[in-house]
Amino acid sequence: MGLFDQVSDLLGDGGGGGGNGLMNAAMKMVGGGEGLQGLVGKLDAAGLAELAQSWVGTGDNKAISPDQVRAALGDDEVHRAAQEAGISDDEAASGLAGLLPDLVNRLTPDGKLPDLGELQQLAGKFLGK
Repeated sequence: MGLFDQVSDLLGDGGGGGGNGLMNAAMKMVGGGEGLQGLVGKLDAAGLAELAQSWVGTGDNKAISPDQVRAALGDDEVHRAAQEAGISDDEAASGLAGLLPDLVNRLTPDGKLPDLGELQQLAGKFLGK
């Protein structure tokens, strides 16, 4: 099963629909700009390296709190995700806290960060670009 299929399975409906605005925002985070490496770097910089490594690694994923999401991503990024999903900033932070560990885990099935180009390609397919 490819990465796109794994993310589609995570969504449960093949990757489309308005109810997946938060997933769209999360895919933009991992597929654009600095990619998944950038997201993991932000977590590291916020003192959350142990959490990030648990998601990338092959063991159990450690939970992240909405406050930790805000600390790592910043209020602007959480606000962008909230706008994309049509929800409040608090709901976005909470949703990302639940979503990011599993998303990162599924995008790193071999316990290592994938190539940025591969993630950008996946994000483009997911987002219909």
